[in-house]
Amino acid sequence: MFLTSENAENINDTVFLLLNAPAHASTAMLSFGNACASWLIFIYPLALLIYWFSFNRNHQQVALSALLTSLIALSINVIIGDFFPHPRPFMVPIGHTFISHVADASFPSDHMTLACAITMSLLFSQRQISGAVLLVMSGFIAWGRIYMGVHFPGDMLGSVLVALGCAFAVNKAEPLLTPLFDKLCNLHTYLLGYLKLTRVKH
Repeated sequence: MFLTSENAENINDTVFLLLNAPAHASTAMLSFGNACASWLIFIYPLALLIYWFSFNRNHQQVALSALLTSLIALSINVIIGDFFPHPRPFMVPIGHTFISHVADASFPSDHMTLACAITMSLLFSQRQISGAVLLVMSGFIAWGRIYMGVHFPGDMLGSVLVALGCAFAVNKAEPLLTPLFDKLCNLHTYLLGYLKLTRVKH
């Protein structure tokens, strides 16, 4: 039996209703859901900044690879959203929504795509510990976005697939990208040296 688009939507709705917060959810659960849905995402760019400002050339290239993966993945999201717009739960409407969000396309999730793009890029770069920690956090982000009513489970699956494809492509293209990454790292080192020299003169 083939999975039709109608069956897929029914499964999507069913799983959403299982994970979505009930109408009278506790304040504690809503606070936790909001933290997962809205605030955990900031850890990911922070992780890249830590890698970049470690001043370790290998770490900086890992950060650049993850940044490029994220930019490509988010660009693909825009294209998908424009050509295949999917309504958010509150636009259907279905379930309960506890955080405000603009009524734009929900598939794939930008939050989840960014999280997974950075996570998978780190994993492809053999940063297993950092990648594993961020992977767990990605799960909480996915849950939070569904629990708070702004995304469907299918949006999360789409994000994972987009991020995985982009991370794989960038990893395979790394030999071609390394010269560019080296130049960017050298430029950063030069600019820092120039700023330090300027401060000394003043």
